[in-house]
Amino acid sequence: MPAAGSVGGPATEPGPDRRSDRTGDTRDDTDPFSGASPETEASSVVGVIHGGPQAIRKGIENAILVAIPTIGTLAAPFWFYRHAIGWIEITAFLIGYAVIGFGVSIGLHRYFSHRSIRPKPWLAFALGAAGTMSMQGSLLRWVADHRRHHAATDECGDLHSPHVDSHCSAIAGWRGLLHAHMGWLWDDAVSDYAIYGRDLLRDPLVMFFHHTHWFWVAMTLVAPWVYGYALGGVEQAWGCLLFAGCFRTFLFHHATWAVNSIGHSHGYENFALSNNSKNNLVLALLTFGDGWHNNHHRFPRSAFHGLTRREIDISGGLITMLERLGWISDVIRVPTARLSTLQRFGERRP
Repeated sequence: MPAAGSVGGPATEPGPDRRSDRTGDTRDDTDPFSGASPETEASSVVGVIHGGPQAIRKGIENAILVAIPTIGTLAAPFWFYRHAIGWIEITAFLIGYAVIGFGVSIGLHRYFSHRSIRPKPWLAFALGAAGTMSMQGSLLRWVADHRRHHAATDECGDLHSPHVDSHCSAIAGWRGLLHAHMGWLWDDAVSDYAIYGRDLLRDPLVMFFHHTHWFWVAMTLVAPWVYGYALGGVEQAWGCLLFAGCFRTFLFHHATWAVNSIGHSHGYENFALSNNSKNNLVLALLTFGDGWHNNHHRFPRSAFHGLTRREIDISGGLITMLERLGWISDVIRVPTARLSTLQRFGERRP
């Protein structure tokens, strides 16, 4: 699948998030997906639509996607009070967490949203499937929402900031954290695909996963059940459904949402940016590297979010391995000389 825009090689520097005087409108020549035309503006904020059928559909879909793993997680202790957790349930959990973790971090985030890599067609399909199995909405909506977040980070137009809500009112404290973590899932604002997904609407693979979204939601629950049944029997099947299906998804949901809430309020900064993005080790471990959020907002197109030896980036390590195997190419990196200069002279906080 061809990557839209200009994708550079190892010497290409991924530019930072930037803003113009138009809220939500960014201009960054190094990122082909920042800088949207306001031709289809539906509100005072470019690329944001308030109310209507799309907002209703968003709320219903998110309610279903959140309720299923939550109910299963609440039911799990009652099941495991009478049934032990064995190696089948544990391995199913670890495999499932890795699938959706890499599917979101490498697939939805670094590939489909930022085009930081160019995978082989079969791998692009696998990443799309794995990311959609995370139960975080359709691939099209996830990517459009994420691009909108970068276009107006922590400002009017950002969909999940702990500092401003969807109607551009300032928020703070617990109210802000709750909005950024989960509240935004049920507000009346949706991202305009004509602004943040123009290339995606023309991409057959993206639209395939958009239209088959609910199939992959079912698969993320059916697969652990089948795994448990095949290796153990009916008891292990239900244990895998609850532990490796529902609880695994529940945990990863909150890890991802925590990048929006905690990742914009708690942690340290390598770079002095115009937003409140933070680096957080715990979030980075839970999301396979996406918790190095301040680094990511400084270099949004970089395929690697951990920029120092102590910043563990599990997805970055897998990308390096896949590149050596020849399964991905056009991996965008921050030039070592440029990063060294930043660390010594400029943008880094002491």
